[in-house]
Amino acid sequence: MPSLTTLLTFLNIVSALTSISNANSKHLDEPKWWETTLIYQILPQAFQDSDGDGVGDLQGILNQLDYIEDLGVETICLNPIYSSPMLDSGYDISNYTDIDPIFGGLEDFNDLLENAHEREIKVILEIVPNHSSNEHEWFEASVNRIDPFTDYYIWANGTVDENGTRYPPNNWTSIWNDDEGSAWTWNEIRGQWYYHKFHETEPDLNLQNEDVITEIMDILEFWLERGVDGFKINDVHHFYEDSELEDESEDSNDKSTYILGNSQTALLLYLIREHVDDWAITNNSSSKLLLAESQDSDVNLISYYGDDEFPGVIPFNFRFITTAEEYDNANETEFLIKSWLNLLPENVSTNWPLSDDDYPRVTTRFGENRVAGLTILTMLLPGQMYTYYGDEIAMNDAKPPWNETVNPLSNSLTPNFLVEYSRFSARSSMQWNNGTSAGFSINETVYLPVNDDYTTRNVESQLEDPLSMLNIYKRVARLRKDLVFQRGQWELKALNDDEVLLLRRFIENHPSFYIILINFGDNEESVDLSSLYFGLDDDLEIILSTSDAYNYSSFSPDNVKLMPYAALVLRYDWDNDTLDNTSSNEDDWYNDFNLTSSEEIDYNISTTEHLSTDSDEDFITSTVYNMSSEEWHTTESTMEQIDDTPSKSSLTKDNIIIILIISTSYILSFIYDKVF
Repeated sequence: MPSLTTLLTFLNIVSALTSISNANSKHLDEPKWWETTLIYQILPQAFQDSDGDGVGDLQGILNQLDYIEDLGVETICLNPIYSSPMLDSGYDISNYTDIDPIFGGLEDFNDLLENAHEREIKVILEIVPNHSSNEHEWFEASVNRIDPFTDYYIWANGTVDENGTRYPPNNWTSIWNDDEGSAWTWNEIRGQWYYHKFHETEPDLNLQNEDVITEIMDILEFWLERGVDGFKINDVHHFYEDSELEDESEDSNDKSTYILGNSQTALLLYLIREHVDDWAITNNSSSKLLLAESQDSDVNLISYYGDDEFPGVIPFNFRFITTAEEYDNANETEFLIKSWLNLLPENVSTNWPLSDDDYPRVTTRFGENRVAGLTILTMLLPGQMYTYYGDEIAMNDAKPPWNETVNPLSNSLTPNFLVEYSRFSARSSMQWNNGTSAGFSINETVYLPVNDDYTTRNVESQLEDPLSMLNIYKRVARLRKDLVFQRGQWELKALNDDEVLLLRRFIENHPSFYIILINFGDNEESVDLSSLYFGLDDDLEIILSTSDAYNYSSFSPDNVKLMPYAALVLRYDWDNDTLDNTSSNEDDWYNDFNLTSSEEIDYNISTTEHLSTDSDEDFITSTVYNMSSEEWHTTESTMEQIDDTPSKSSLTKDNIIIILIISTSYILSFIYDKVF
């Protein structure tokens, strides 16, 4: 037989090659709490009214903390609760360090925070550094050129024609205004135009001004000192404009070409991260969650993450909200997910929201049949989960009559336009039961009209149905606390002519893994998992099903049936007998079982089968498996010196070819030693 030294050399080469293929694998270091947290976004005015005025408030949220805890929520994200004229649902802020009276006061906030923390629920606030209300004292001082507030906002001179008609500094347009057109409004007192990307009552702050940046950092500290656990930073992609005030292109489809989503924006986010981290260190506090809401290019979004030298923040992932479409199949959904995950820097987190307060709800966009599958998928993908209030019961948009819409987008829009497109459709009151105003309030007149379906779609009724969206959500929320979902790797593949999507979550050398199957089609599908994975047996267990098609806990992996739009969560645990029948070493058996990565699934399935039948590989494998315990531990120690990091995947195609060449050389060397 060949010497142990020769065999060790061979194994070291294999280990080194595997290490190279896994150079981008993630360490299983203990993650920060916010990397995998389940976030629940609450629009305070729409969640629960505690005092009967028809508007939700902080006390109402506090009253529902038991419900939020029971959901499995780990972090609450509150939409703006600051003092505001409420012309834009609180995004027009007149005082960043106080609570608007419609929600309560600072004491109410303190009570909410304290009670949430007692339940180990974190609380983060949405912050708006891009603009303020024109009723903010900063703006009033800036209008009157009172230092240091003179340049807190973006002011510019326009032009005047021979008839004395004033014209704004350029052709920049506003996203929302009473009259369609300019993003500039003339101020008679100051004698200049001020810039507002949104409504004229929301002037943009001048983030080029260091004093303004200091003010923002002070605001963050104010809330950090009260105990908040982080911030969602709003409208990041609108932070900076062209300082030369050049006209935007008339030919551009994007009417915001003058907005600079560049390194300047990323740098400010790095400064915010640094400031918050420094505060946490100084005050011996836990790390804080920072999210950046931005609809920027992928290049700019990735830059928000920063690097080891300049840590950044996590961008809000809009893909399932703005890119995914109702009839996307499994392949299109696979591409949507992979195209983002494959862009991410190493060791960063992401999130998977399905709804947001500015867009139609997921149920309205995709239909009730698809919601459960999409919810399970996004909750079990790597990273954070982000749920918009009401999505856990599959709430639909309310579509209120335009004259009943609070603060419509524009007074000049037609009733039909508002009914169809108003973003307030997704902001209707939470549906708690089938009573008055869906249990949101004792008042029949509320913030926004309740959806007509509240009598059948509400929390109370769904709690009694084990297959309801609410109970499915609660079960998945608890399931995702499993180590495999918190720290595991992922694998994604479209099957059955793109009708079924498979997600596998696993950790190498961990005794169990999960397979999630989602049927994107309207026909029943059958999936043969045993043809995809070597070694599966009947111990595959159903953890969760969205239909009542299965009423037993285990079944054959070669014929997994999926009803139309159904989803299954399966778990596989192997025992010693399984390992003994496959390999004398758990690590090797597991590495043979695992596929390399989402990109190499097809090749490695066939490779695993090939290695189990090819005589040359059997010779090498049996040599390794039949080593003595002492020899194996020596080999294992040597391999760990070459690669002491957790492996993300098994061998790649190129590595296998190289190993086969080395194996052949090894065999020839063995024959040569015997003959000569």
